[in-house]
Amino acid sequence: MTLKLRLNLIITALLLVVMFAGAFLSLNNARQNAHAEVISAEKLVLYLFDTAILNNPNLGQKKLANNSFHLQHLKHMRHLKIELLDNNGKLIDSNQTLDGNAFQNEAPAWFERILSELTPKWEPSVRKLEYQGLFLGELVITPDPTYEYAEKWKQITDLLNLVMVFFILVNLMVIWAVSQALKPTEKILDALNELENGNLAARLPSFKLPELARIGEKFNRMVEKLQLSILQNHKLTQQLITLQEEERKNLARELHDEFGQCLTAINTDASVISTVAEKKYPELREGALAISQLSRHLIDMVSGLLQQLRPGILDELGLGPALLDLVDTWKYRHKHVICIIKASGIKEDLNEAISVAVYRLVQESLTNVARHAEATEVDIDVYSLSQQGKDGLQVIVKDNGKGFVSDQASGFGLPGMRERVEGLGGSFKITSSAGTEIRAWIPNKPY
Repeated sequence: MTLKLRLNLIITALLLVVMFAGAFLSLNNARQNAHAEVISAEKLVLYLFDTAILNNPNLGQKKLANNSFHLQHLKHMRHLKIELLDNNGKLIDSNQTLDGNAFQNEAPAWFERILSELTPKWEPSVRKLEYQGLFLGELVITPDPTYEYAEKWKQITDLLNLVMVFFILVNLMVIWAVSQALKPTEKILDALNELENGNLAARLPSFKLPELARIGEKFNRMVEKLQLSILQNHKLTQQLITLQEEERKNLARELHDEFGQCLTAINTDASVISTVAEKKYPELREGALAISQLSRHLIDMVSGLLQQLRPGILDELGLGPALLDLVDTWKYRHKHVICIIKASGIKEDLNEAISVAVYRLVQESLTNVARHAEATEVDIDVYSLSQQGKDGLQVIVKDNGKGFVSDQASGFGLPGMRERVEGLGGSFKITSSAGTEIRAWIPNKPY
């Protein structure tokens, strides 16, 4: 359940509680008012009747005439039923209408039933009429709160309609207010998504609410520190890689100049010994040939090591020819795999760190293809591409092998490639499903 929906439900529940409490209070007030109205009307009728008795000339005749008290004038008192009975119990006058236009009660039966249950039972009031000890008749006043109930029902329904309109308007205002208050959370979520995608330039705007403003300031400060820390780590990584490449370069030079020359000399001397031994010392010829073969094997092995440590063609001819030579050498060793390379837009004055990074990236990718992919085809594409206003090189290596789960990949090859690329301010992405695709972009000007 979202926070917005939860707040709306809480406020709606509170409004419903208030509305039901108001309805209960209104119902109780209606009950009290109805009771008070009926009692008051009853007292008024009795007072008027007592006054009418004193002024009635028919009492001297010791009888009650029809319409002697004009009870029809009290027909507006619909919540009282007033009846005048003679000494025989015969109705001679009443306030009830005789035209047949009965009162149409709009209050539902359950409403009247509730009020009747909450109100004390209505009992009729009887006023006996006597004159000089002679019983002439009686006035019977029977409470009839139907009209009063109908009036209270109309008041309550009008009030409830008003409350319902108020309830709907308040809910709409609350929904709008909550939506406006939570709208900054979308910006926070967008910034977090940008961070997840590696965009460390993502920042939160200044919020008007003090609480969100403090969150935004803390978030931006945290991202700045994270960006600075990652930048320092990338620089440190690049320095380590640079030192590593320098060590490899020096080691390759030492192997080439010292060890390579010594092996060449040994091979030359073994060839001379073999030639001389063939004429004068035949028994030494096989040993000389063995030394010559072993020295050639060591020379080939040293050449391979030199290629791994620091390809001389990369320093002499540049990145493009070095990549072509790398692919040709790899294809010679893996003749069952079709390897196609396309290289375009590579500048001759490319930064050495970038050249080495691209070369190592392709080299490590081909090594992984040979060891793990079981692929039959590899496509390599290197070309210039501008991103985020910066010129750079895009490298794509794609094979049709069995693929792998990137989260379960072990070893240092892929993390090393990522460190090389990101250490130069580039981006690195691996996609593996039906085959594997390595996509890297490196700017021409690193950090």
